[in-house]
Amino acid sequence: MPMGKIYLHIANANHIFNDTDCFIFRQATKKAEVFISEMFQQFNYNVDMVVITPSFLLPTITEDGIAGRTHNSRLIMLSVNKHQHQINEDFVFETICHELAHSLRWEKVPEYAETMFDGMILEGLAVVLEEEAMNRFKQYNKQFFLRKIQNTKQKEVNAMVATLKNNFNNTAYDYNTIFYTGNDNLPRWTGYKLGYYFVKQYLLKTNQTIAQATFASYRDFTPDIEKSPS
Repeated sequence: MPMGKIYLHIANANHIFNDTDCFIFRQATKKAEVFISEMFQQFNYNVDMVVITPSFLLPTITEDGIAGRTHNSRLIMLSVNKHQHQINEDFVFETICHELAHSLRWEKVPEYAETMFDGMILEGLAVVLEEEAMNRFKQYNKQFFLRKIQNTKQKEVNAMVATLKNNFNNTAYDYNTIFYTGNDNLPRWTGYKLGYYFVKQYLLKTNQTIAQATFASYRDFTPDIEKSPS
C-alpha cells in the first residue's frame, strides 16, 4: 500500500522564518509522515500543510508558540509564533500528529461531529494520538498544552462533567469557551480535557489501539466518569 505524503509549504513572504526554522519544519514533517504511515495503513493519500505566522484567524497557544488547524482532510495549517517560543522540532512534530488525526478521520470516516460530545471525542482522539507519538519516540519535551491535558485530575474531570453533562447532545454551543478559553465555571481547554478522558476510557474498555479508535463511530463512545484514565 502506498505511503501518504505531506506536502510542506512554508509561507514566508515576510522572511520571519530563517533557514534553521525551515529545516526544523522539514524534519518534523518527515518524522510525522513516517510515524503516521507506520501507525495507519490507511494513510495512503497526500496532504498539503502550510506553515504560517499567526493572525486573529489562527492564534497560537502563548506558552507553546504554535497551533494547528485542519481545514479538510487534505489541508492542514500550522501557525507558528517565534516571539512566544523558540521553534522546536518536538513541538512541530507533536502538532502535526494531532492534526493528522483529524485528517485521517475526515478522509476515511464519513461522519460529522454534530454534538458537543462528538467534538470532544474528535479532539480527544487527536490528543491521544499526539501523546502516542511523543511516547513512541521518547520525546519528553512535550508542549505545555499536552502536559496540562495529561495532568487533569479526576476531581476536575468530575466538575467539568457535572457542569456540561446535560449539554453533551447540544448541536449549538459556545465552542470557543468550551474548547479554548474556559470561563468562571470551566477551565481552559475543557473540551480537550474531557475528550482525552473519554477516549482513554474507551481504549481501556475496548482494548483498542488509538489507530483503531481513530476510525470508530462517535456512537461507540459514551461518557463514563467512574474510572480514572490513568
